[in-house]
Amino acid sequence: MVFLGEGAVGKTSLVGRYVYDSFEGDYLATIGTDIHVKTVQLEDTMVKLVVWDIAGQDDFAQLRKAYYQNASGAFFVFDCTRPETIERIEEWIEALYGVTKQIPLVLLENKIDLDSKIDPKEIERIVKKHGLTHVRTSAKEDTNVEEAFIQMTREILAKTRLKGAATL
Repeated sequence: MVFLGEGAVGKTSLVGRYVYDSFEGDYLATIGTDIHVKTVQLEDTMVKLVVWDIAGQDDFAQLRKAYYQNASGAFFVFDCTRPETIERIEEWIEALYGVTKQIPLVLLENKIDLDSKIDPKEIERIVKKHGLTHVRTSAKEDTNVEEAFIQMTREILAKTRLKGAATL
């Protein structure tokens, strides 16, 4: 699974919180990509999650497309205190689906421990337009982080099982 979104929205913090149960308050920009692995039991299935934390800065736009290949699912993360972090979501989705076709995509509204500056109607419009699951998270306070990963894992498993059944 890949993490998408502008710089400093909390992608690395969300990954760190889930994979290592830690939170680093200091911001350090991701250069290129960081890869993390976590094995989880979801109902009757053992799943090995390979999480790609991809740099959000525009300098890495071309490189990101290479990282999208073979992705089974994606998170788009935005910072609820910075409206500009959701404004280019269409570009991010287009770039992702241009490489992967339609894979599960979950919208993560991060930093909900702070006051939101984004109109909930805009978020609702995006969710409806793209058929996304929307999860409100705080990596700092560990709010809904595990739930977001479980949701993504369920969506990936459902799509994989559906695909497997179609080939029988």
